[in-house]
Amino acid sequence: MTLYQRLQEVKSEEDIKDAYIKALGLKKYSKNLIDIQTEEIWFEAKDGFNKSSYQMFTQLLHYVQQALDKGEQIPPFLCVIDTKKAAIMKTEDALPLISNKKQPIKWGKNASGYTQEALDVVSSYIGTYFVSFKIETHEEEFINTVKNAIKKGDIIRTSITPDNLKQVFDKWVAMIGNEIESVKDEEYALLFFADIMHDGTVSTHDNLPAELRSEE
Repeated sequence: MTLYQRLQEVKSEEDIKDAYIKALGLKKYSKNLIDIQTEEIWFEAKDGFNKSSYQMFTQLLHYVQQALDKGEQIPPFLCVIDTKKAAIMKTEDALPLISNKKQPIKWGKNASGYTQEALDVVSSYIGTYFVSFKIETHEEEFINTVKNAIKKGDIIRTSITPDNLKQVFDKWVAMIGNEIESVKDEEYALLFFADIMHDGTVSTHDNLPAELRSEE
């Protein structure tokens, strides 16, 4: 049974955690306040699929902030998972954001009770740093990416070239474009190029005819 098939049969968040643990072959892990915790990766899991990756990463980054404040060890990678999607990013990519003492993030009372301000700040920063996967169609790619991250200490990304541009575009539509409401098919190309030409803070080109951003 594939991970996706297993996820369609889960009854609880604990079932989701167990499904991912089995699929990824995790050996040394704990399940506590942080849903799945290993030396290499911390996971935030959600039952269902109604929470965005941005929302889940905001919660997970609050835990990282708390660990840093206590002088505790943090992992090199962060991962968010649910019944339909998953995403992974390097922890170090978020450190400049959460270590900014001049503009500290107003997280909220606890990790799950994040403020809208915290969500907005995190979302605008991490968009180009995490790699997303639709489990139904990219399960194997997700599993290999996580295993390679643990083994090699890096997230292997596919460079966009003239030869694979169509393939990358089709994947973007399947994983991101289709999640955007009220978008016509002919508008996908414009949004795709707006997305890849923006690093989350600054666009590579001025006066682009479109901008893609998260608004929760």
